Amino acid sequence: MKRLSDNPAVILGCLLVITVVGAAIRWVVAGQDLFADELATYWIVSTNDLLGVFDVVSTTAEITPPLGFALTWLASRIDLAPEAIRLPALIAGIGSIPLVYSIGVRTVGRGAALAAAAFTALSPFMIFYSAEARGYGVMMALVLLSTLMVLKAIDDGRTRWWVAYGIFVALAAYTHYTSIFVLGAQFLWALWVHPPARKPLLISTGAAALAYVPWLPSLKGDVDSPTTEILGALSPFDLPSIKLYLGHWLFGFPYPNVAGLRDLPGMAGLLLIAAGLIAGAVGLWERREQLRGWFGDNDDRILLVVVLAAATPLAEAFASLISTNIFSTRNLAASWPYLALATAALITTGRRPLRIAAAALVAVGLGLGAAKMVTADYERPNYTELAEWIEQEPRGVVVDAAAFTPGPLANFDVAETDPGVPVFRLNLPEQKESPFDFGDRLPEPADLAQRAAAAADGGPITIVSTVDRNPIAGARSETDLAMEFIDDLPPGYELAERRVFPGFLDLQALVYERPDS
Repeated sequence: MKRLSDNPAVILGCLLVITVVGAAIRWVVAGQDLFADELATYWIVSTNDLLGVFDVVSTTAEITPPLGFALTWLASRIDLAPEAIRLPALIAGIGSIPLVYSIGVRTVGRGAALAAAAFTALSPFMIFYSAEARGYGVMMALVLLSTLMVLKAIDDGRTRWWVAYGIFVALAAYTHYTSIFVLGAQFLWALWVHPPARKPLLISTGAAALAYVPWLPSLKGDVDSPTTEILGALSPFDLPSIKLYLGHWLFGFPYPNVAGLRDLPGMAGLLLIAAGLIAGAVGLWERREQLRGWFGDNDDRILLVVVLAAATPLAEAFASLISTNIFSTRNLAASWPYLALATAALITTGRRPLRIAAAALVAVGLGLGAAKMVTADYERPNYTELAEWIEQEPRGVVVDAAAFTPGPLANFDVAETDPGVPVFRLNLPEQKESPFDFGDRLPEPADLAQRAAAAADGGPITIVSTVDRNPIAGARSETDLAMEFIDDLPPGYELAERRVFPGFLDLQALVYERPDS
């Protein structure tokens, strides 16, 4: 009797369920407020036509290639709501689940491919970047498509697959620079392992390289940009940092300073993942003799997924050793899908009970983290609820000390989060015409306190700040800045109300009033 796992209809049914679950989680996360670099994306697509988008991205206002912004601009014609701004990443993130399966079928087998698809659907890392208005999610999908095309081309030699491969290589490179590490490793694998494919491979890759030539001046500008140096300095390249970034890339939340691995996926999730990996290793050891033939027949395809899983971490580590540091959690994105495939291949080679247990344990461990991603404690800062609360009854002017953005727009400048009252920015430059630069001065708390009080005209003043979960010793936090502002308010203001809005950065609103007004 044929086992259910050998039935293609059953496999495809399982893949459909996995994809739907992954899509549902991503849709919920995509509805959260825009955060950090997403606000720069919002500014670019909401204030420019399509040619203007390319013009802005080609300057040092951005250090990322233009394709992700162009796709976001198209989506923003539907709406400027967060779901629309994130639509390209959302489609790409959902599509990456069956893409991982399709590549897995051609490299590691159906069972491992299905396990890898489940890991991709439930990974907190993949969920986050499937719902972020930046280029990482789209880049991962395009890199996966390039891999699928090169495998198809090698298998049957049809010209159309080589053409598609070249197109997806060019598109991936036009989406994010870090794609080059996986693309380069993939090219070298095909060149070395499949001599008959060398001529079409070289032609297709050469055509993709030619298509990238117009962007080379902007690439040089991005490499030489002060922003590149700043980002490198903000994330030091040392052993503790490497361990931290790799851990969060593997299992956890992309922002390690707001949610450690003990928080997400949590100790239970980490223990389940560890148990799954151990079960997989036991199964692999038990069947080591029988597996020699299988590895012998498939070693070039298994080598491919292992090489692509390691390509980005190793290449970025080397680049960071000899030049500016580029090693960070999000910059490792291109290799994550191949990490899922390599892990699934290794833990599903044992006896049937062990491989099912191993895959299930890892999937459930990741799933615990995925479940937390849709809770209030791990959503992006909730400015929408805060703005609605401010509008419910007169709470005077707003002073925002929590804004986190490269500029020029902050959350209260986005239509979805407009509180309907004057807003003063305390921790950001006041100009809103271009991204922030070294020459842009921050407002002085004492000066801003006087201006806010004048604008309030005796009415309340609402100060918004973050609640420090993991304060940095000796650092001046947003909360400290808010306290300085409060100390500089004119005499008579007293705290009348405090409200906390949970998220992975908790927002607090402090309403100060003059009882005699």
